[in-house]
Amino acid sequence: MKLFKTGKTKDVYKMPDGNYLLKFKDTVTGNSSGETDPGGNKVVGSVDGVASGALKMTHYFFELLKKHNIATHYVSADLSKNEMVVRPAKLFGNGLEFVLRYKAAGSFIRRFELYCKENEMLPKIFEVTLKDDIRDDPPVTKEILAALKLLTPAQYDKIYSETIKICDIVKDDLKARGLELVDIKIEFGLVDGEIILIDEISPGNMRVYQNNKKLDYLTLSSLI
Repeated sequence: MKLFKTGKTKDVYKMPDGNYLLKFKDTVTGNSSGETDPGGNKVVGSVDGVASGALKMTHYFFELLKKHNIATHYVSADLSKNEMVVRPAKLFGNGLEFVLRYKAAGSFIRRFELYCKENEMLPKIFEVTLKDDIRDDPPVTKEILAALKLLTPAQYDKIYSETIKICDIVKDDLKARGLELVDIKIEFGLVDGEIILIDEISPGNMRVYQNNKKLDYLTLSSLI
């Protein structure tokens, strides 16, 4: 296999059959102050067990979504090796992140703290950001995405509805475990021309509370 890309939390290898192998790593991301944050763009440390926990959750939720007839790029996983095989997907530009917020937290509070309080309920706020670490993942609107030819209005609407559907499934599953999903970011790409869910669903891309306390990576993955 050939190394295709080295990422913050995963290394990507191209397989002979055209699929890709994702090798999960024990690195964690965070904000500029060094705190772990699912919206962070910097590697702030490494914790043993993060990779296995991330893959375990991703494997679980992709299998759950499959039962709901939601397409993903997931093919298979080897939990003992922290590896996942996926179908090749075409990104929108250099990649977009789609965020759904159920409560005010993280960057939402940093931007809008004049008008809301921490943990305030939100009406399922949907946001899109560019994957651009240098520019701190700037948020973009439907109109900007269309103007930049990154997403058509129809593609935006499709992803919006899929994001609500997918995140609500994750939220309901967590709720049944006594956990509260506060916010989550996911990614989509094109596989054979179809918009489907890609990347991962793990502690690294969601904020989850138990008894009003944010769970860390390892605690969250141990509860799934």
